[in-house]
Amino acid sequence: MGMSKQTNDIVDSFADKASSADEQKVLDDVSSKVQELHSSKSTAIKELLQHVKLAFYMLKDKNYNLSWKSKTLLIGALLYFLLPTDLTPDFLPIIGYIDDAAVISAVFKRLANEVKSYESYLNQ
Repeated sequence: MGMSKQTNDIVDSFADKASSADEQKVLDDVSSKVQELHSSKSTAIKELLQHVKLAFYMLKDKNYNLSWKSKTLLIGALLYFLLPTDLTPDFLPIIGYIDDAAVISAVFKRLANEVKSYESYLNQ
């Protein structure tokens, strides 16, 4: 349970500090980081990018009603993804994104119903 508790603590600390300025930073910077990783052959990285893109679209979609708590969790996870020096630095090939994937995954587990709801909303 250690990593899971640690991951959830990281998620909470980033979410608790999330602001509208952070939201703007995420909206401004996530696309270029996704683009940098786009050519990766790693299945884990591709899966991470799918989650990152979905989180990004959920935040960006002005027609979808997202609670502030859900927003802060997504902002926090995406801010963590943007940090080049987090628990495992991103310059380490593939390994550098394991913690990013854990954080994003933890947020998606916590927002499982919200994510399902958004996916249904997109498929209308």
